[in-house]
Amino acid sequence: MFDQAGALDKLEGFASLHGPDFYRMPRNTDSITLEKSDWQVPASIIAGDDVIVPLRAEGTVSWRLNDTVAAV
Repeated sequence: MFDQAGALDKLEGFASLHGPDFYRMPRNTDSITLEKSDWQVPASIIAGDDVIVPLRAEGTVSWRLNDTVAAV
């Protein structure tokens, strides 16, 4: 949504900063890196004894988590 609106510069505030600021909580010090790269969402994810069906399961999305970058 932010990419389509030409507002990627607003994503960090929306996803990471405004919530903690509003609720007067500390901001998270870890970080992630997103990369624009098509990938297929898995049909399900196993989490312990649970099976999670993600939003857009088996569909293709244009952004993914870059898991090669270590959190700071």
